[in-house]
Amino acid sequence: MSALARAVAFFEGCDDPVLLHELSAVVARRAKRFVARAMTAGGEEAIPAPAAVAPAAAPASAREARRLVERTPDFAELQALARAIGRRTEALERTAAAAFPAGARVEAPERVAFPPRGARVRGTVTATGATLRVRLDDGGEWRGPPSLARLAGPP
Repeated sequence: MSALARAVAFFEGCDDPVLLHELSAVVARRAKRFVARAMTAGGEEAIPAPAAVAPAAAPASAREARRLVERTPDFAELQALARAIGRRTEALERTAAAAFPAGARVEAPERVAFPPRGARVRGTVTATGATLRVRLDDGGEWRGPPSLARLAGPP
């Protein structure tokens, strides 16, 4: 069974939005380098399509999946991993958004980062979905993944 298939199976069942967002950033950095090399080598035609992935009998461990994202030398494999990470991230964010209808009071990290750190801000949800929009108590606006927000009490 291929390491790629096992890693994709892991990401398809992953319930850790922090890990998924962290690895999306890794994919973005690596993809940028792969694209630059491909463009130098032969232009857009040199950019491969995502690798085809057969079903896996068992998922990889988190460590194995992370290692493949960080180290695969194959851009087509990286794209297949990115697709699985992206689809699962979107599903988790949409599920998280269901807890925050418009008008809900929330708190979230001031700066969108994974893992979340630093000061937290409070406000009222104005729009929900894969991205949460919050009118902050200080009049500003916060936009970010619903997985970073938590329900909060009144101001």
